[in-house]
Amino acid sequence: MQDAYYEQGRAPSTTTDGDNGYMEEYSEKPPPPERRPLYKKKKFWLICGIVTAIIIIVVVCLMIFVFFPMIAQSLMNQAGIDVNSAAITFSPPSTDVAKRDATAATNDPSKLFYMDMSSAMKNTGPFSATISFHNPINVYYNDTLLGNVTLPDAKISAGKGDLNAQTPFLIQDADYFGSFSKDMLASETFYWQLKGSADITALGRTATVNLDKKVAIAGMNGFQQVTIQSFELPSDAPQGGINVALGTILTSPSPVSVEMGTIVMQMLYQGVSLGTISADNVTLQQGDNHINLKGVLVPQTDANSLAKVGDMFTAYVSGNVALTSAIGTSTVLSNNVTVPWLNSAFQTVQLNVGLQNIGGPLNMIHAVNMGYLDLAFDSSSPYAPTLSAPAVMADFSIPFGFSLAIHQVTQNLTLYTNSTGNFSQLVVPWSPSQSNQQSGKLQFGINQAQLVAMDGMDDAFNDYTYALTASDMYTFGVRGSAITQTTTPIGNITLGGVLFDVPTRLHGLQFLNSEATVITSVDMTGGTSDALQLAIGVQMTNPADFAMSIGDVTFNMQSDGTDVGTATLKNLTLERGTNNVVAMAQFDPRSSDQGQEMLTSFVQGQNSPASISGYDQSTPIASLANALAAITIDTTLPGLPNTLIQSGMLFVPNDAIDTSTVLVSVILANPFTASLKITDIQSSATYNGMPVGNINEDISSNPFAIGGHANASSPQLHMSMNMEPAAVALLMRDLAVDANMDTKALDALLGMGGLHVQGQQDVQPSADIFQGFNISSFVMDAMKALKVDLNMASTLVVGEYEDKLAFSQSKVQINADPSVTGLIPIVGQPIVQAIVNGATLGFDTLVLSNPTDNSANVQMVGSITGTGPMDATISFPSPLTIRWQGKQLGTASMPPVQAQADKGAQFNVPSSFSITDQDAMEQFAAFMINNEEFEWEIISNDVSVNALGFTFNNIAMQKFVTIKGCNGFKGDVTIQSFDLPSNDPAGGITLTAKTQIQNPSQVGFSLSSVQFDSYYNDVYVGPLGASPASFSPLASSGVDMQGRMVPQSSESDMQAITEVFDNYLSGKSSALTVKGAAAGGPNGQVGWLTNAFKTLSIDNVILPGPSQLPNLIPSITMNNMQLDFTKDAWAPTSGSTSVQAKLQSPFGFPLGVSQLSMEVDASAGGQKMAHLSIPTEQASTDSSNTVTTAFSNVPFEVSAHEVFAGFLAALAQSASGSFGLAGTTNAIATTAIGNIPLNNIKFDVTTSLGGLNNFDGKTTIDSMSVSGGTSEYTLVSTTVSFNNPSQVSISMGDVNFNAKSSVGDVGQVFFKNMAVVPGNNQFSGEFHLFGDAGAVGQLFSDYMTNAQVGLTIYGTQQSTTVESLQTALSTIHLETTMQGINSNLIASVKVSVSIVQLLSGSATGIVTLNNPLATDYSLTQVKADVFYAGGNGTIKVGHVDSIPEPCHVSAGSSTTCSPWTVTMDASIPELLPIVMTPHLTMNMQQNITSVVGGDGGYETSFYYFQDNVPTEIDADLGPLGKLPLGSPVNGTNSTTNGTISGNMTSLFPTSLLPNITSGLPTISLPGAKSSSSPSASSSSSSSPTPAPASASMSLPGSSKSSDAPSSTTSSSTTTTTTTTTTTTTTTTSSTTTTTTTTTTTTTTTSDDKAKAKATN
Repeated sequence: MQDAYYEQGRAPSTTTDGDNGYMEEYSEKPPPPERRPLYKKKKFWLICGIVTAIIIIVVVCLMIFVFFPMIAQSLMNQAGIDVNSAAITFSPPSTDVAKRDATAATNDPSKLFYMDMSSAMKNTGPFSATISFHNPINVYYNDTLLGNVTLPDAKISAGKGDLNAQTPFLIQDADYFGSFSKDMLASETFYWQLKGSADITALGRTATVNLDKKVAIAGMNGFQQVTIQSFELPSDAPQGGINVALGTILTSPSPVSVEMGTIVMQMLYQGVSLGTISADNVTLQQGDNHINLKGVLVPQTDANSLAKVGDMFTAYVSGNVALTSAIGTSTVLSNNVTVPWLNSAFQTVQLNVGLQNIGGPLNMIHAVNMGYLDLAFDSSSPYAPTLSAPAVMADFSIPFGFSLAIHQVTQNLTLYTNSTGNFSQLVVPWSPSQSNQQSGKLQFGINQAQLVAMDGMDDAFNDYTYALTASDMYTFGVRGSAITQTTTPIGNITLGGVLFDVPTRLHGLQFLNSEATVITSVDMTGGTSDALQLAIGVQMTNPADFAMSIGDVTFNMQSDGTDVGTATLKNLTLERGTNNVVAMAQFDPRSSDQGQEMLTSFVQGQNSPASISGYDQSTPIASLANALAAITIDTTLPGLPNTLIQSGMLFVPNDAIDTSTVLVSVILANPFTASLKITDIQSSATYNGMPVGNINEDISSNPFAIGGHANASSPQLHMSMNMEPAAVALLMRDLAVDANMDTKALDALLGMGGLHVQGQQDVQPSADIFQGFNISSFVMDAMKALKVDLNMASTLVVGEYEDKLAFSQSKVQINADPSVTGLIPIVGQPIVQAIVNGATLGFDTLVLSNPTDNSANVQMVGSITGTGPMDATISFPSPLTIRWQGKQLGTASMPPVQAQADKGAQFNVPSSFSITDQDAMEQFAAFMINNEEFEWEIISNDVSVNALGFTFNNIAMQKFVTIKGCNGFKGDVTIQSFDLPSNDPAGGITLTAKTQIQNPSQVGFSLSSVQFDSYYNDVYVGPLGASPASFSPLASSGVDMQGRMVPQSSESDMQAITEVFDNYLSGKSSALTVKGAAAGGPNGQVGWLTNAFKTLSIDNVILPGPSQLPNLIPSITMNNMQLDFTKDAWAPTSGSTSVQAKLQSPFGFPLGVSQLSMEVDASAGGQKMAHLSIPTEQASTDSSNTVTTAFSNVPFEVSAHEVFAGFLAALAQSASGSFGLAGTTNAIATTAIGNIPLNNIKFDVTTSLGGLNNFDGKTTIDSMSVSGGTSEYTLVSTTVSFNNPSQVSISMGDVNFNAKSSVGDVGQVFFKNMAVVPGNNQFSGEFHLFGDAGAVGQLFSDYMTNAQVGLTIYGTQQSTTVESLQTALSTIHLETTMQGINSNLIASVKVSVSIVQLLSGSATGIVTLNNPLATDYSLTQVKADVFYAGGNGTIKVGHVDSIPEPCHVSAGSSTTCSPWTVTMDASIPELLPIVMTPHLTMNMQQNITSVVGGDGGYETSFYYFQDNVPTEIDADLGPLGKLPLGSPVNGTNSTTNGTISGNMTSLFPTSLLPNITSGLPTISLPGAKSSSSPSASSSSSSSPTPAPASASMSLPGSSKSSDAPSSTTSSSTTTTTTTTTTTTTTTTSSTTTTTTTTTTTTTTTSDDKAKAKATN
């Protein structure tokens, strides 16, 4: 606004330029009277010049000295400021900017930002001037102070100037600044009011003016112009959803640019939150801002939300605009700082963005392959066929990278060609689909959709169907749109607007002539009066990609261009590929010669040409009429594949020779569905030109009917035939020759009958002629060659259609009746009887089975030889009679046997033998068993012989046969093996034997049972039998026998049986005598056979010994063992309470051992090492044949020292050890037949014994107590325990082991009279602690500071004086852990300090020491550091370099040492809060040298630390007196904050304290760091900052801190104390400080102290 005063001052003026204007404005002289022009007078010009000069001087002076401030103010008021740019950042600019008062400076971005402003000043007046602003300049918005800025000096000239500033903007009201920021982002223009003052210097004058300037600045106007340059969905988000990237151009009209940092926005569409997007390093500037937003479209679960998201994608895909919005949620600067006012302002930002593909609709579908189509036409809707396509394949792609699966699709399709344009439409309803995003394939099906011709496009649709019918490849266009149901990472969405326009093509029908059409079958289904009805099977090929269902189609059927009927394809569907269809034809052969010729050729099996052609009435479907009328298909009508007449049958009646007539019937096969009927037949039959017969018969009264697809036999038809014998013989011989049969036998027979026909040979009868010759079979086989040629003319009736069918058929098979064999002459009976008389009967073997007192079965194997030149069957209708030595034994049946010409008969037949005389049978059987041979007489008067196909009866036979006997089975019985598997229920032991019996007789036996008795040296061993028992003739038979060894009652009999056992166990055999006892059949014992069997006695039957000597003892196990080495190193006393030997008997019967003794050699690694003589001990045997015994006090007499020592070493180290035991044992065995001594039983086994396994490699220190010391070692009373995992007990005497830590050897452990038993062992010993000073000192340090230390206890060759054990003990290597104690060596510390000492940095310490040991110790040297852990961190208070004299502490007591000099390391300001702390404690770290064990004890040096040592301070302050600062020492470890409080505030006035603390000098002592150390703060800012973590010195080696109540084992470092000044930072290892309301506790981790120890 212009200044009012300035406006008023200018109002009278008529000009605003130049000095004249101002002169007129303030002139008071009136113009001179107008008389004569003054300017014409010389005086006028003189006066005027003078006056003008005066006026100018006055005005200029007034302007410079009086009006300049007003002018300057007026110019300031009228001047304007245009802001060209204003960049808001939060980092200081690189160039110097105006500095504000240090007390007001801040780095808080909520209160300060930096603005780089470029602006132009206008209307600044005519003067050149310099403007110096009185900074700061306040900035107001809507009359509310926002903050202030610092403006630099500016220069103006010619009414304008530049005002460029790089200034901090100090916000005065952050909340209101946030409101302003929202307005700035949303408003088109906002106004700042700049208020302050400035100095304007011009014309050598300077005036101070007020600045109150309203500056209009263009706002960001809600970011009305936002465009999306790119929209990318590159991939699936790992956490779910889709990664999104938006290339956004945000146009800001405002000159104000703002550093936004990372912005986060919520993306929405129609109220649905799509997810968050963000961009880094964003600075909003005037003009276009290219912002790359990235984020994740989150999954949607609500159906309504998914629908909206689908709409958004649909709009984008279809090239339309999807109006989305993005709402700001947060902004964070690059240093991860959130500016509240900026953040809240950004949250009001809402960008409305139109999401649209710049290139229009996405081209997602690139090609469509319809695949295989199914088209179904219907006459009711010829221009709307139904279309199905099960596998339409579309090539698709999306410009995004996220995964998707299209599972349903619906489409609206339009078909078109370039010539016809759009001609049909197809609406595809929702159908399932499968997609493969990687291959870009989308497959879906079209099911029963209608392809509808568009209005007025029927002709174009006809062209379409014609092209599909005629073409090989037909191309047309498909355009339309698709909607999909798509599975995406954000959910299942409906995606529409997928537009496409692609060509596609289909293979056409090619008029069905791409491959030959084949007639596959012809069936006659019936007949009308006008035509035969045929069903013609047709195979035609559809080469198209589509199938067509076109209803009924009718074609003309033609032969040689003449119509012979029609063919209709009912409800025709042309499937892709091969189609097998049936055409229903109306065929009229009578109408033309071509038709009759076609029928005759067809019946005779000959092919004939045929064709079908379409015509204008082929289909009622208008859209297909043109296409089907153009089809012509040529093909071939194949002849019948099978003949009509299948065969004939010839019957020769008994009167055939008299009538010369035979009966013939034929079998006719009807291949058709329709029935056939024949009413008359005229036929002639010939055989190789030889007339066979003629038929001429009217059967209309009884027509020959053949059902559909059936074979029928005609009525018997009369055929005249020449029946002369010579003619029949000639026919039979010619048939035999045509059948390639050998006619020699026939010629011989014809010659024997006195006949001679054409071609017959003169053949003499002989065996080779008749070999295999059967006259009946010969005749029947010859008749099989009878095939005649027929010429027929028959009247054929099919339904109502009748036609004369003439045809011929050759080679019709005629089957003959067996009655023709009656013409063959028969050989007389005298010839056959002579052959039987000259034959010989013999038996190879006879096997007797199932014997009873009255009968038996006999399997007879033998032969009949000398049966003549003809093969014959010899039958025995009546049983044969069997006689021996004139006595009839019985009768035997015999089945027929086959005899070969010149060879006779071999037979193997069963026979039933009926006994007619049992006494004679018993005598015969005994004779047969005990003698070498016998003779039978066989008689029959009823033998039948069948030869050459004829049977001859009532032939007589008498034969004598010699057969071998059994000869007493002498030397023919062998026992291959035997077993004694168990005790027998009948008493004694079960005996089984595998026996081989050689039978020398031709007579064998198959018996139900057989029984023997066995003897040894006339002592009855027991029964032995078999059931069943088979003794094959002339062969060796294996017989498994079973019996028992009976108990023996006398000592002599027992000795005999013992001898049998001794023989077997010694590998020897025993000879038995076996006698027959009984034999039986299926019904029990057979009297005649048992009595005969008892005559049998077989000597020297060998009971065999074993193939190899039995190993009765395969294993011995010593379950435990005791060894005592205290008496003899090489003959330790041994014993075992459980020795188990596995008894492996060669038999299965129970064998119990009741006592035994042993001589044993022990070996290791195959080398004998010792011997044991175990006397007779009691034993027991369990059910598993394990013998258990024990022994004790048996010397283990070592013969090989090195082997034994090695064995013990292996036993000490291994989990198990093996060794050999070999020797003999004597035992008493208890059996079911009596007690049997078993002497000198050898054994050689390897047994195992659980080893010590290095005592599991570990031991446990149960207790330790430092109990004394010498000049050589510290004595530690120790109790240890370890596990013996074995069952070995060892008494070793005195034993010692070495001990070492990770640093080095630390001494030895001694044990008295050590005896190790199985399980846990505990021993008390003495630990002599000595060795490497560093290792021993480390161990002392660990022990005294309650640490855990790993130790190794190991053996050496000097661990024992028992020589045999030295190697074993040297292998022992045990790990253990020593647990230290909470020693609390320092009971308390009292520090006395005077003012002089305080100022000089020294003090006097009086230390009280505890002794937790069981022996005295003396502290001889100390070097210690003292630390205080207060609220401001850990401070090193002081240190002790030495002590004046040793300090002796008795066992279990406390001692106050002589005063120590303490050098103070802390400064006085650091000490004052410490000395005033109540319940003061200090942390001590020290290196100690002590003597343990009293005078002459063991000297050692070690590191020791102790926290929270109770500390009392006495301060001698001179004039103020001696003051007890802090609390008296009372052992309390609690502390308070290290601030000046308590006694200090009571002693000094509050106003005095600052003077005292500020007036005290700062003393820097060695090792101390003052509070002004550079490390105290890393910033020059005076604002409070968190203090860095402080730490006390810590050393390695300790694993556990002292027992301070607040101690912790954490290795992390945390300091929670905040200080208002600075904090001393030590550079030692990390500590953990925990601050509560009243207590600060600093804990140094055990790891840190361990490091300190190692450093020390």
